[in-house]
Amino acid sequence: MRSSAWMARAMACSSILLGWQVSSVEAQGLSFTPNIGVYIPTTELVRAASGEEFKQEISLTLGGRLGVALSQRLGLEFTGAYAPSDLKITASGLGDQSQNANVFTGSGRISYQLVPYTSPVAFVVTGGVGVINRSGEFYANVENKTDIGGTLGASARFRLGSLLRLQLSAEDYIYKPKAEIPGFGPSDEKKTQNDIHLSIGVGIPLLGLGQIGK
Repeated sequence: MRSSAWMARAMACSSILLGWQVSSVEAQGLSFTPNIGVYIPTTELVRAASGEEFKQEISLTLGGRLGVALSQRLGLEFTGAYAPSDLKITASGLGDQSQNANVFTGSGRISYQLVPYTSPVAFVVTGGVGVINRSGEFYANVENKTDIGGTLGASARFRLGSLLRLQLSAEDYIYKPKAEIPGFGPSDEKKTQNDIHLSIGVGIPLLGLGQIGK
Protein backbone atom coordinates (compact mmCIF):
# COMPACT_ATOMS: atom_id res chain seq x y z
CA MET A 1 0.00 0.00 0.00
CA ARG A 2 2.90 2.34 0.70
CA SER A 3 4.93 1.53 -2.42
CA SER A 4 3.40 4.35 -4.46
CA ALA A 5 4.25 6.88 -1.76
CA TRP A 6 7.85 5.65 -1.62
CA MET A 7 8.08 5.77 -5.43
CA ALA A 8 6.76 9.33 -5.39
CA ARG A 9 9.34 10.42 -2.81
CA ALA A 10 12.14 8.71 -4.71
CA MET A 11 11.09 10.34 -7.98
CA ALA A 12 10.90 13.77 -6.34
CA CYS A 13 14.39 13.39 -4.83
CA SER A 14 15.82 12.14 -8.12
CA SER A 15 14.23 15.01 -10.01
CA ILE A 16 15.70 17.59 -7.62
CA LEU A 17 19.17 16.05 -7.84
CA LEU A 18 19.01 15.69 -11.60
CA GLY A 19 17.73 19.22 -12.03
CA TRP A 20 20.54 20.60 -9.85
CA GLN A 21 23.22 18.63 -11.68
CA VAL A 22 22.00 19.61 -15.12
CA SER A 23 21.58 23.28 -14.26
CA SER A 24 25.03 23.55 -12.73
CA VAL A 25 26.94 21.54 -15.33
CA GLU A 26 25.18 21.27 -18.67
CA ALA A 27 22.28 23.65 -18.83
CA GLN A 28 22.35 26.69 -21.07
CA GLY A 29 19.26 28.23 -19.47
CA LEU A 30 17.14 27.99 -16.34
CA SER A 31 13.72 29.60 -15.92
CA PHE A 32 10.83 29.58 -13.47
CA THR A 33 7.18 30.10 -14.45
CA PRO A 34 4.64 30.76 -11.67
CA ASN A 35 1.18 30.06 -13.04
CA ILE A 36 -2.53 30.02 -12.37
CA GLY A 37 -4.90 27.68 -14.12
CA VAL A 38 -7.82 25.27 -14.11
CA TYR A 39 -7.92 21.60 -13.09
CA ILE A 40 -10.48 19.63 -15.14
CA PRO A 41 -11.08 15.96 -14.21
CA THR A 42 -12.88 14.36 -17.15
CA THR A 43 -14.01 11.05 -15.61
CA GLU A 44 -15.57 9.94 -12.32
CA LEU A 45 -12.97 8.61 -9.90
CA VAL A 46 -14.97 5.51 -8.93
CA ARG A 47 -18.25 3.92 -9.96
CA ALA A 48 -19.58 1.66 -7.21
CA ALA A 49 -21.47 -1.56 -7.85
CA SER A 50 -24.47 0.04 -6.11
CA GLY A 51 -24.48 2.90 -8.64
CA GLU A 52 -22.77 5.58 -6.54
CA GLU A 53 -20.30 7.84 -8.33
CA PHE A 54 -17.42 9.83 -6.88
CA LYS A 55 -16.02 12.59 -9.09
CA GLN A 56 -13.53 15.39 -8.48
CA GLU A 57 -14.86 18.86 -9.22
CA ILE A 58 -13.29 21.43 -11.55
CA SER A 59 -11.01 23.77 -9.59
CA LEU A 60 -8.60 26.68 -9.95
CA THR A 61 -4.93 25.77 -9.56
CA LEU A 62 -1.81 27.55 -8.32
CA GLY A 63 1.56 26.20 -9.31
CA GLY A 64 4.90 26.64 -10.97
CA ARG A 65 7.23 25.18 -13.55
CA LEU A 66 11.03 24.95 -13.47
CA GLY A 67 12.54 24.68 -16.95
CA VAL A 68 16.10 23.56 -17.71
CA ALA A 69 17.33 24.10 -21.27
CA LEU A 70 19.88 21.50 -22.39
CA SER A 71 20.08 22.88 -25.93
CA GLN A 72 18.13 25.20 -28.20
CA ARG A 73 15.32 22.62 -28.45
CA LEU A 74 15.73 19.91 -25.79
CA GLY A 75 15.16 20.44 -22.09
CA LEU A 76 13.74 19.22 -18.78
CA GLU A 77 10.72 20.46 -16.86
CA PHE A 78 9.67 19.98 -13.23
CA THR A 79 6.15 21.08 -12.35
CA GLY A 80 3.84 21.32 -9.38
CA ALA A 81 0.22 22.49 -9.04
CA TYR A 82 -2.26 22.58 -6.17
CA ALA A 83 -6.03 22.38 -6.78
CA PRO A 84 -8.30 23.14 -3.77
CA SER A 85 -11.00 20.90 -5.20
CA ASP A 86 -14.14 19.21 -3.90
CA LEU A 87 -15.31 15.67 -4.52
CA LYS A 88 -18.94 15.25 -5.62
CA ILE A 89 -20.73 12.15 -4.37
CA THR A 90 -23.77 11.08 -6.39
CA ALA A 91 -25.91 8.44 -4.63
CA SER A 92 -29.26 7.04 -5.66
CA GLY A 93 -32.07 8.65 -3.67
CA LEU A 94 -29.72 11.03 -1.82
CA GLY A 95 -28.84 13.52 -4.56
CA ASP A 96 -25.41 15.13 -4.81
CA GLN A 97 -23.13 15.86 -1.87
CA SER A 98 -19.65 17.45 -1.84
CA GLN A 99 -16.65 17.13 0.45
CA ASN A 100 -13.29 18.90 0.51
CA ALA A 101 -10.84 16.78 -1.53
CA ASN A 102 -7.73 18.66 -2.66
CA VAL A 103 -5.34 17.45 -5.36
CA PHE A 104 -1.61 18.14 -5.78
CA THR A 105 0.04 17.13 -9.05
CA GLY A 106 3.74 17.14 -9.80
CA SER A 107 5.82 15.92 -12.71
CA GLY A 108 9.28 15.43 -14.17
CA ARG A 109 9.31 15.53 -17.96
CA ILE A 110 11.35 15.95 -21.11
CA SER A 111 10.51 18.95 -23.29
CA TYR A 112 11.12 19.46 -26.99
CA GLN A 113 10.70 22.82 -28.70
CA LEU A 114 9.09 22.41 -32.12
CA VAL A 115 9.63 26.14 -32.59
CA PRO A 116 12.78 27.31 -30.74
CA TYR A 117 12.76 29.55 -27.69
CA THR A 118 14.52 32.34 -29.61
CA SER A 119 11.46 32.87 -31.85
CA PRO A 120 8.79 35.48 -30.94
CA VAL A 121 6.33 32.59 -30.55
CA ALA A 122 7.67 29.19 -29.42
CA PHE A 123 5.81 25.87 -29.27
CA VAL A 124 6.84 23.09 -26.88
CA VAL A 125 5.69 19.49 -26.36
CA THR A 126 6.44 17.52 -23.19
CA GLY A 127 6.11 14.01 -21.79
CA GLY A 128 7.11 12.30 -18.57
CA VAL A 129 6.02 10.91 -15.21
CA GLY A 130 3.36 12.49 -13.02
CA VAL A 131 2.51 12.16 -9.32
CA ILE A 132 -1.02 12.77 -8.00
CA ASN A 133 -1.49 13.25 -4.25
CA ARG A 134 -4.83 13.77 -2.50
CA SER A 135 -5.68 15.57 0.74
CA GLY A 136 -8.60 17.24 2.50
CA GLU A 137 -11.62 16.16 4.53
CA PHE A 138 -12.63 13.26 2.28
CA TYR A 139 -9.16 11.66 2.44
CA ALA A 140 -8.42 12.54 6.09
CA ASN A 141 -8.30 8.92 7.33
CA VAL A 142 -6.69 7.38 4.24
CA GLU A 143 -3.09 6.14 4.36
CA ASN A 144 -2.37 5.61 0.66
CA LYS A 145 -3.20 8.93 -1.06
CA THR A 146 -0.74 8.89 -3.97
CA ASP A 147 -0.98 7.71 -7.58
CA ILE A 148 1.68 7.66 -10.28
CA GLY A 149 1.01 7.86 -14.01
CA GLY A 150 2.08 9.38 -17.29
CA THR A 151 1.73 12.98 -18.38
CA LEU A 152 1.69 14.67 -21.79
CA GLY A 153 1.55 18.37 -22.52
CA ALA A 154 2.01 21.25 -24.93
CA SER A 155 2.81 24.92 -24.40
CA ALA A 156 2.86 28.09 -26.47
CA ARG A 157 5.31 30.81 -25.38
CA PHE A 158 4.99 34.43 -26.44
CA ARG A 159 7.90 36.82 -26.07
CA LEU A 160 7.32 39.78 -23.72
CA GLY A 161 10.27 42.09 -24.28
CA SER A 162 13.83 40.77 -24.32
CA LEU A 163 13.58 38.29 -21.40
CA LEU A 164 10.07 37.42 -20.20
CA ARG A 165 7.73 34.92 -21.87
CA LEU A 166 3.96 34.53 -21.51
CA GLN A 167 3.25 30.79 -21.40
CA LEU A 168 -0.06 29.04 -22.13
CA SER A 169 -0.02 25.32 -21.27
CA ALA A 170 -2.29 22.29 -21.53
CA GLU A 171 -1.39 19.01 -19.79
CA ASP A 172 -3.02 15.63 -19.35
CA TYR A 173 -2.29 13.33 -16.39
CA ILE A 174 -3.21 9.76 -17.33
CA TYR A 175 -3.49 7.11 -14.61
CA LYS A 176 -5.73 4.51 -13.01
CA PRO A 177 -6.25 5.25 -9.30
CA LYS A 178 -4.57 2.85 -6.90
CA ALA A 179 -4.95 5.11 -3.89
CA GLU A 180 -7.56 4.20 -1.28
CA ILE A 181 -11.04 5.63 -1.84
CA PRO A 182 -13.08 5.74 1.41
CA GLY A 183 -16.20 3.58 1.35
CA PHE A 184 -15.30 1.52 -1.72
CA GLY A 185 -14.17 -2.06 -2.01
CA PRO A 186 -12.46 -4.37 -4.53
CA SER A 187 -15.69 -4.95 -6.49
CA ASP A 188 -16.10 -1.25 -7.26
CA GLU A 189 -14.75 0.04 -10.56
CA LYS A 190 -11.97 2.61 -10.52
CA LYS A 191 -11.87 4.54 -13.78
CA THR A 192 -8.78 5.47 -15.81
CA GLN A 193 -8.33 9.20 -15.26
CA ASN A 194 -7.53 11.94 -17.75
CA ASP A 195 -6.98 14.99 -15.56
CA ILE A 196 -6.55 18.10 -17.72
CA HIS A 197 -4.58 21.10 -16.48
CA LEU A 198 -4.84 24.42 -18.33
CA SER A 199 -2.60 27.24 -17.12
CA ILE A 200 -1.17 30.65 -17.89
CA GLY A 201 2.05 32.04 -16.45
CA VAL A 202 5.03 34.30 -17.06
CA GLY A 203 8.45 32.71 -17.54
CA ILE A 204 11.18 34.39 -15.50
CA PRO A 205 14.84 33.74 -16.46
CA LEU A 206 17.04 32.61 -13.57
CA LEU A 207 20.29 31.51 -15.21
CA GLY A 208 22.00 31.79 -18.58
CA LEU A 209 18.97 32.74 -20.65
CA GLY A 210 21.07 35.05 -22.77
CA GLN A 211 23.27 32.14 -23.85
CA ILE A 212 20.43 30.24 -25.53
CA GLY A 213 20.49 30.58 -29.27
CA LYS A 214 23.80 32.44 -29.41
